[in-house]
Amino acid sequence: MKTTERAKAAPAWLASYPELKEVADPVWLSVLAHMAPVYLPAGTVMLRASDSCQQFALLLRGTVRVFVQAATGREMVLYRLRPGELCILSLGSLLGRSPYPADVVAETDVRLVTLSAKQFRQVFEQSSAFREYVIAHLVRRLHETMRLIQEIAFERLDIRLACYLCQRFQEAGMSVLPITHQLLAAEIGTTREVASRMLKELERRGCVRLHRGRIELASETSLRAFLIEGTGHSGPV
Repeated sequence: MKTTERAKAAPAWLASYPELKEVADPVWLSVLAHMAPVYLPAGTVMLRASDSCQQFALLLRGTVRVFVQAATGREMVLYRLRPGELCILSLGSLLGRSPYPADVVAETDVRLVTLSAKQFRQVFEQSSAFREYVIAHLVRRLHETMRLIQEIAFERLDIRLACYLCQRFQEAGMSVLPITHQLLAAEIGTTREVASRMLKELERRGCVRLHRGRIELASETSLRAFLIEGTGHSGPV
């Protein structure tokens, strides 16, 4: 089948994964023909740590949060999945036939398609184009994970907090974030008390204003200045 004919026959949801539209191996096309989107409401627990990963998911809409939780109840967000991305931990679990090492929750309403573990392994083994796509994505995610480890190990916690806020304000396109101190602490891997103390310092410096259940950007200039003071660069803003 020609590329143009294949693209015409491809399901509309493949627009979220354009590289997969070019995969023409028969085993992939056979599996593709039987894949249909499913919907999950926000708050759905998709996987628990130590569960057996039985599906390979392609996220089409919404956001999925992947996090680890200590016995004390403290949480740390490892990463978020958005449309067009693959879950590195799912890949490791499926390829290594090992338990999933984190918790996965639908942060918003999500739309996705899935392959069973058996289908995934079959396509991975028999389709070189699909295998190359998965490995390339796996390598990119590993680099991102290494960057996260470096940030945790070497970067000041208050700088990580300021960088996180800068990024979230930019992504949201608004000056108010609906987030609690507890959730913010989970995002950067600390306790609520420590996060609250650092937020109060940012408020004292005129960077943010604190409200119940939300954080308001008071001055982007002040927040940038705080980052420059701490790192010598302005962060992801």
